[in-house]
Order: sequence, then structure tokens, then C-alpha cells
Amino acid sequence: MDRVRVGVIGSGAFARSEHFPNCVRNPHVELVTACDGSEEKRMAAVRDFGALKAEADAEKVFSDPEIDLVILAVPHDVHFEMIMGALRGKKHVLCEKPMAMTQAESYEVKKAVKRAGTKLCVDYNRRFSPSMQHMRQQYHNHRARPEVSAGQFVEDQTRPKLPEEKSSMLMIRINDESSTYRPVHLDWKTGGGQIIGETCHWLDLACWLLDDLPVRVYATGSARLSHIISLDFAQGHKACIMFSPVGTFEYPKELFEIMDHAALFRNLCFVETESWGAAGTERKTFPLQFDGCPEAGQEGGLSGYIAKLQRRAEVHAESGKTKWPDLFPDKGHYQLLDGFVEAILNDKPSPVDEQAGARATYLCLRAIESIRLGAPVPVNMEDFEMFVN
Repeated sequence: MDRVRVGVIGSGAFARSEHFPNCVRNPHVELVTACDGSEEKRMAAVRDFGALKAEADAEKVFSDPEIDLVILAVPHDVHFEMIMGALRGKKHVLCEKPMAMTQAESYEVKKAVKRAGTKLCVDYNRRFSPSMQHMRQQYHNHRARPEVSAGQFVEDQTRPKLPEEKSSMLMIRINDESSTYRPVHLDWKTGGGQIIGETCHWLDLACWLLDDLPVRVYATGSARLSHIISLDFAQGHKACIMFSPVGTFEYPKELFEIMDHAALFRNLCFVETESWGAAGTERKTFPLQFDGCPEAGQEGGLSGYIAKLQRRAEVHAESGKTKWPDLFPDKGHYQLLDGFVEAILNDKPSPVDEQAGARATYLCLRAIESIRLGAPVPVNMEDFEMFVN
């Protein structure tokens, strides 16, 4: 096999912005089927992206011998049944986050993957963003050999390092705008709220960035909307995720900062990274995945991205709110698909497997429980590292 034949279930906005274009772009992917309950959406996918077939019934995709991989771009509350259907059909599965909404669902998915003998990947794409890969490498290089800038001030050369000074601290700030939410995101059953629907991304990312396992979760706020989640890790690292739905998309959404051994590493919404304090201080910029305003912000980086956001707002207003140019930082969606396709073709482990999907769901559920209790909750290893016979 030199190509992976794909069926995409769900032909809505996200599939049109990421999954279909990424399949078309990848030389090792053949887009076979677009599946959706809406005839208009599935036929648009055939017309715009060259899918060979249109299908209304997901079961026909699961049983189609011409399909190797099923990509699921469907609402959260049907992830489980769709994953299970695809695995019954012995298909590989790329599923949008979250993989599951309960521990029981996570268990059944893990068991089904094992029985099917196929691979599953959860779309925790931020791990694969070029800028995030770069920042993580900088951080781990520094942590392995802490070298600070020549200008660092030291009060006492003889004092031994305390345990807290040997650990890292990670801050993730999310500036979100709730006017863009669809009701399905907030519905308790269909969306599960923003912790399980969105913050699962950053809970997964925190574990990957720090390369450590959480032992305690403390969360405050609302599981449905605004919240702050603190994580204590086994090696003493700490992470804080602050999610606000009352911000503005006139400013970039995501900010990441890691502090370690007298240095700070920053990622500014996937378009710019900075390092401070470490030897060889650096600033690096990264292009957008899709740039609908190329005339603006040609300097790149954070300032260039802000200029593009401002230009998009102007175009939207000038067009009587009929135009909205695409502006997407490179958050790693294509790279994740490419990595999963390689894993299928070469029989390698999935880049974000069912165990990782189950962990992220479990951390979301722990955070929700902490909010309800008003107290920290432990991460129980038998739940975090779920064993399936």
C-alpha cells in the first residue's frame, strides 16, 4: 500500500477548513468519500475537494472495502458511536477531540482498538505545530544543560538550589470569544462544555510539553465556560491553564510560557517564539497555514498576525459583513494527519493514540470534579494509565 484511502464523516465548517484540504494536499492520501446527512454539504465536498463518492449513511463508509481510514468531524456526543462503528469495520480512525466524554467510553474505545487490530489517532494537533515543536525543543535542550545569558545577576553564588528551583512552570492563557460558540458546544449532553470540548487540547499539550505525568488537579470557575486549571506533576513541575470566553478575536487566542532554570520560553499563538535568559536568546517567526490577507502584516510574527486580524475586520465591515478572509496559524493539523498516514503505511505507533485520548478525557473529568467539589483532586494512576485486557 502506498496510499491511504480516506472517508471523511462530517462535511461541516471544520472539515472544509482542515480535513478536506489536508487530505487533498497529502500525496499519500486518496479522498474517496465525503459523508454527511446534508446532501448540500456532501455534494459540496465532492465538487470542491474532488471526493470520489458522496454518502449519507456512515455505516456504508464503515463497511466500504475501498476505505482504509475514517476521519470523524462530527459532534462530541457521537464520537463514541462513530469510533466504535469504524473499528467494527476494521478501519483506522482519526477522530476530533475529545476521543470520549466518559471513562466508560474511553475503556470501550481502547478495548475496541485492541480487538480491531487497527490504529486510532486523536486530533490533538497542537503537539505538531512547527512553532510548538520548536519551543519544546528549546525548553528541553535548556533543561538538559541549563546555560543562562552572560548578563544574569546572581546574589549568592554559594547557595544550593532548592527543589522548587529545579522544576518548570508552564502558563497557558486562552483568549476566547463566546459570541463564536454554537449552542451545541454549551449543551451539557452534546458538547459537554468548554473543559471537555476545548481545554482537553491544553491538558494534553501540558503533559507533552513537560514530558511528565500529573498527580493532582485543582480547578475553579465553570466547567461550561470560564475556568482556571492548575496541575501538579510528578517531577514537581506545575502548569496553569486560564480559559476566558469573554476576550476578543481581534487579538490572537493562545499564549504559552515555560519558565525553567532562569529562562523563559514563549509561544505567541503559533506565529512567533521567543526565548529569554537562556544562552543564545532567540526570536523566530512562523507563517500562517492559511493567509487570506497577504497584503497586511508582512513582517510576520505576532505584530504581523495582529495586523492581518485588523485587516480582516476591515474587510468584513467594508463588505457589509459578507466577507471573512481565512486566517489560520499553523496549529499542526496537516502534520498530525501526515504523521498518522505514515504510521498506517509503515505500521508505526499512532502519534496520538487511544491511551493519550483517554488521558486527556480523564484530566477533563478530574477538573470538572474539582470545580464541583471546590477542592483539589488526585490523579489516580489506575484511571490515568487505564489497563485493558
